[in-house]
Amino acid sequence: MTGSVVQFAAISALLAFASAKDIKTREIPNWISVKILILAFLDFNIQNLWGIIPTAIFFFTALFTGKIGGGDVKLIAALSIVCGLWGSLALLFVAQISMLVYYGISVIVQKICGRVASKSLPFVPFITFGYVLTTILF
Repeated sequence: MTGSVVQFAAISALLAFASAKDIKTREIPNWISVKILILAFLDFNIQNLWGIIPTAIFFFTALFTGKIGGGDVKLIAALSIVCGLWGSLALLFVAQISMLVYYGISVIVQKICGRVASKSLPFVPFITFGYVLTTILF
């Protein structure tokens, strides 16, 4: 239990830093994904390797659409080892839904202000929200 609390705190801090970096520069340093992967071994369960399945789907979506960055894919891959199959699916679902809600509200607000909303959003803040929410709930 102690390993999982330390793991959660450390990963949350890394994701908060990555979110700020993604918002500012739209880049995610590789060392963050590597550290999250290392932290996966604090509370490792061999069953968590099934989390690679959603990552593969995410990777192929990124590959064929070009709409998802490589840093996002690496980050999701590292988190999938931490969260396992169902945790990864929940994390990605929450991240996608929260991004859609944010974007929808942003479009409405921008339209009211007479501006056009950006079609490009940093994804790491939504990944962070998905990780924290799914870890707390599950």
